[in-house]
Amino acid sequence: MKPEGHVPGSFRDPSGTVFSDQGTLYRTVTTFYEEEYIAARDAGLFEKLISEGLLVSHEEAQTHPLLEQPEIIAVLKPERVPFVSYPYEWCFSQLKDAALLTLKIQKAAMEMGFTLKDASAYNVQ
Repeated sequence: MKPEGHVPGSFRDPSGTVFSDQGTLYRTVTTFYEEEYIAARDAGLFEKLISEGLLVSHEEAQTHPLLEQPEIIAVLKPERVPFVSYPYEWCFSQLKDAALLTLKIQKAAMEMGFTLKDASAYNVQ
């Protein structure tokens, strides 16, 4: 079941979906990615990436109606980014910065025993 306010572009990721609820942005994490999510969260990977400015900070909602669905294991509330641009709008140097950021994140993940599941510029937008 797609949440109300589902962001259509988030269909590509079977491990969750992005949606808006009364102006607040959320992302679900499904059982498809449960093992990986819990391992990364509990290892402190997200905290490390956030503290280094490599990941938008977020909090895990303690209560949300979607948490009652058996396939949803977490609902994340990310910090709102004031301006969103898209990779197809970027010049070469911006694409290069996105690639270098992705490599920094991959290196930090590898140091903790993890790896990125993809490396799309849309993950950086």
